[in-house]
Amino acid sequence: MIAILAAAVVASASASASASTTVAASASVAPSASTNAPAMPMNHPRVEQKAAQNFFRPPPDTSEEDPKLPPGTIVVELRDAINNVLPNKTVQLGIIHQSVAKGESREHVQQNTGADGMTTFPQLEASAGTAYRVSVKSDDASFAARPFNLPHDHGMHVVLHVYPVVHELPQTLQVGSRAIVYVEVKDDRVQIQERVDIFNGTPAAFVPHDLILRLPENFTALNSQQQMSDIGVDAVPHQGARIHGTFVPGENGVVFSWQVPYANEPTLDMEIGLPPAARQVLVRAAAAPGMRLEVPTFREATAQVSEEGQRELVTARQLNDNEPPLRKFTVKLSDLPTPGPTRLIGTALAAAGVAAGIWVTTQTRKRSTKAGVKRDRERILQEVEDLERAHARGDIGPKTYERARRELVDELASVLATAR
Repeated sequence: MIAILAAAVVASASASASASTTVAASASVAPSASTNAPAMPMNHPRVEQKAAQNFFRPPPDTSEEDPKLPPGTIVVELRDAINNVLPNKTVQLGIIHQSVAKGESREHVQQNTGADGMTTFPQLEASAGTAYRVSVKSDDASFAARPFNLPHDHGMHVVLHVYPVVHELPQTLQVGSRAIVYVEVKDDRVQIQERVDIFNGTPAAFVPHDLILRLPENFTALNSQQQMSDIGVDAVPHQGARIHGTFVPGENGVVFSWQVPYANEPTLDMEIGLPPAARQVLVRAAAAPGMRLEVPTFREATAQVSEEGQRELVTARQLNDNEPPLRKFTVKLSDLPTPGPTRLIGTALAAAGVAAGIWVTTQTRKRSTKAGVKRDRERILQEVEDLERAHARGDIGPKTYERARRELVDELASVLATAR
């Protein structure tokens, strides 16, 4: 039996005389059957995809210029999964007007298809500042063609396919999903960028009602990458990322990011949920010297160097057809660098210096006169410059830096107000 997804291939290079080890991640991906998937996050190795023998191949949606149509005309043709026409369906035409003088404005018009599954929108504006998007709502799904501009000398012919809707993915090899996760430890947080791909090999559109990818309870700052379809994620506090949208037959992807707090511990564990039918997971982590990455049941992490020269650790798991899909996995980072006593002392002294400077400034400000405003302004600007240097050297953490800078800016505003 042919698996839907094949494992990522990671090849390692031997250590050089300078004791530097580079591992190159290489793979290819078959052309997507759908145009809904956003671009892969930067530096993520691409992963080969193989289709099951009975993987449904959706007919393509098209938006093509038609020399036979008069200028300003859009003909829309609706079809089902096997290319039968769809009569009496409501087609919505979205119109976006953009101009330097008036900005952006939107309008919508709608018409029903006839017995031949077609409808015509005539006498439309053909200009570079006007774009059109054809869409259809069916049940709670949304099907849409790519936006386009009308040519000046003829019209456009749009063919759009509309599929029946399911809210649960069938447990067959016609369906699969994968997750690609990139982890980077920052000063006081861990930044995670994640891509989820769902391979829908059925002749139906999957619309999840309450599909939540479980994240650590203390996750924050969840953001979804914008894309042309209605696919995206919403944050569910203390639970995770709720995936929404219409997953048409073929490959559909969503990219999002989130964070968890980090307090300079030497180890970090994060449990991450997976989409239905997950058969492949790839994890990458930006690696400090000596740091280790472990994901239980995954292969041993291997070191590689990204295109930007960043050292990374990479691990992955590919399931066989007879294995049950993964529902979650745990990322374990250990031997993380923690601030030594020198940096802690330096940070404390720098923070104390900033606090003392602010206190002295506050006392001076009480006795400030117009004659002293210039002197106070120059001193505050010098303190801001010193603060920026300390932050650039890493002597002051982001929280102390933001608080001190805000207080200095407030003080400067107060001093300038005194001069009025």
